[in-house]
Amino acid sequence: MPIFKCYLRISDRLVQVGHFRPEVLRKVKSVREAAVKQIQKADEDSKAEERAQERERAKKAKRDQELNALDAKAQKKYLDREREKELKRGMKKQTMRA
Repeated sequence: MPIFKCYLRISDRLVQVGHFRPEVLRKVKSVREAAVKQIQKADEDSKAEERAQERERAKKAKRDQELNALDAKAQKKYLDREREKELKRGMKKQTMRA
């Protein structure tokens, strides 16, 4: 991020100190704003990905905890139900695509 900040500061400094035509100043400003938006979007995407991974970890921990609480017969039944749900989801996806 420090490199991007320097990049943005350079454009700000050029606009303040340099004597350019108004069209050039507008262009520099628009490019700067586009770069800021791109950086913010990349940051938001990475945060969203981290949140999704955290949700997935929590879901997996809950599932493991539920399985550990069950006896062997109940665990097998739980896993069979889970497998059936996955098969149904897969069938839905196939019918939606076709």
